[in-house]
Amino acid sequence: MARSLIEIAALDSRIQEQIAEYGSCKDFHLVLWRQKEDAAGCNWNAHIECIRGNSSDSSWWDVVPQLRECFNLM
Repeated sequence: MARSLIEIAALDSRIQEQIAEYGSCKDFHLVLWRQKEDAAGCNWNAHIECIRGNSSDSSWWDVVPQLRECFNLM
């Protein structure tokens, strides 16, 4: 699958928009970084941690994998 190219600031905003569907962005800690292209062909990764709210709710866990399938950083 071909990924669209995106700037890091736009990708950060996109991740925040997706996370907002699961609660306030203030309830999450997001770290986004560029990396060498991995086996799947993606050149970035992110770590999202829920710091407030329902810790047993894992519905937001798919945000990063879904976006990694769609985008590569410019």
